[in-house]
Amino acid sequence: MAETRRKWLIFSMITFLLLFISMFIYGIFLYMDLNSERTEGHEATKRELLKQTEITEISKIENFNGEAAYHVVYGKSEEGNGKIIFYPLEGNEKTLTTVDSTEVLAPSSMIDRWQSDCRTCQLVKITPALLDEEILWELVYYDENDRYVFDYRSIYDGSDYEEIRYLRKFN
Repeated sequence: MAETRRKWLIFSMITFLLLFISMFIYGIFLYMDLNSERTEGHEATKRELLKQTEITEISKIENFNGEAAYHVVYGKSEEGNGKIIFYPLEGNEKTLTTVDSTEVLAPSSMIDRWQSDCRTCQLVKITPALLDEEILWELVYYDENDRYVFDYRSIYDGSDYEEIRYLRKFN
């Protein structure tokens, strides 16, 4: 009887260990798959911009989905000037929108201005945006009423452009 319990305990522990290892491996593959979808096309955009523009170094690529989808590319020219480039994802002919980093309000300054307007809000992210040919900061946050907000402000002076608030129907 004791021998049967011992075998059952060993069998259960081995089964649990195999199940844990399988779930761990599945989690790793799921993360890699989701991350590859999030960064899909970044390498092609990087190669294309390095080949066709004055950019010699790219530090970061983000996605922006507004009226059209863009890769937002942060880079530097040979002279060391920072650039933000909006690379459209649709269409064969790519019309690039470029802005010098020295001309824009720094993200930290924009966040400081935003926090002075909304002290109890919780910031999710800040990203450069391109809407109606206007270059803006997109601030995504939860407001004091726990609404999800997209706040668009001028990238040059921080003035308000557009704000979209979503009401939460379910908790």
